[in-house]
Amino acid sequence: MLDSRVSPRLESPRDVVFRDIIRGLYEGRFAPGQRLVEGDLTTLYGVSRGPVREALSRLAAEGIIELRPQRGAVVRRLSRGEAIDIMRVVGSLMGLAARLAVRRIDEPGMAARLQVLLADLESFDPSNPAPDYAIARDRFYGALIDLAANAELRRRMPAVQVHLVRVQFRADMSHADATRHADYRAIVAAVIGRDPNAAEAAARGHFDNVLISLDRNSGVE
Repeated sequence: MLDSRVSPRLESPRDVVFRDIIRGLYEGRFAPGQRLVEGDLTTLYGVSRGPVREALSRLAAEGIIELRPQRGAVVRRLSRGEAIDIMRVVGSLMGLAARLAVRRIDEPGMAARLQVLLADLESFDPSNPAPDYAIARDRFYGALIDLAANAELRRRMPAVQVHLVRVQFRADMSHADATRHADYRAIVAAVIGRDPNAAEAAARGHFDNVLISLDRNSGVE
């Protein structure tokens, strides 16, 4: 997941390249189907080929790009069916995260952390496609995963290609914008209210709203 909490000055060159390529997807500097040429990236970021190759390997491991023989790195292009499958998995995982988060919400600072992240989310227009809004969402989901304290859940989430779905199907998912902030409020209220069933239902319901938009256009590629 995308997160800019760490200053680029404290990050490794590999991490700087990795994060900026994801940011570039949201900003339109990179696009699904585009080749990422090592030589061009070394020039763009002012680093050697080693960090670029490491960043590309990480992007490939997280399903953002494909490393193809003879063509090198290519930003992955999802079919609508793949996007729907991804969001179904994300909904299930985040539902589990919200349920498990209830167990630790009484620990010092945990409830306040969720409330601060919610306020950050609500400061954005829900139709905003900018990377900073994506970062705010990822911080929110990341906090739920931290609260869940489940190593397997933490391991699986980065391998889910949410960024590609957001970028490639943004227009189709705009149907969910009207309820987006209300969904986040419902998740936080249920977790802080120590209701695991309601927390899981709220998180799954949020992603169900996204799936409605994708399913609505499932006959169109």
